[in-house]
Amino acid sequence: MREIMIKTSTAPNHKRKNLAIVEMINQNGFVARAEKKYSYYVSEQNNQFADAEQMQKWVNNQSKGLAKKNRHVAIKKIFDKKSGVGQMIYRVIGSFYVVQNMHVFAVVFMHTIKFDMLSGGFSEPKTA
Repeated sequence: MREIMIKTSTAPNHKRKNLAIVEMINQNGFVARAEKKYSYYVSEQNNQFADAEQMQKWVNNQSKGLAKKNRHVAIKKIFDKKSGVGQMIYRVIGSFYVVQNMHVFAVVFMHTIKFDMLSGGFSEPKTA
């Protein structure tokens, strides 16, 4: 058996967008749950460009100025021998720029993937 749930939300000010996908698989005595969460937040907006040349100058200055924070990646693995529950969490946090109609947006993101696995005879993990 396989179940998939998808949930999206957008903040009223449209600066934050969330997407969550939860997948449950129960097959041959194994139960697996994969939870994927994607969050995006528009942290700043630059509207001062009259043409592509001005924008290109701004981009060149950004690369010479202070370096943007590098992406942060974390992986955590847990296995509980008593309960038979294995879990892995993978998280990436970073930022990027988006250009649309001569406007530059700085976007901060966080992607999280969490896997839970149980072997036969154990109850299914609680869904959050």
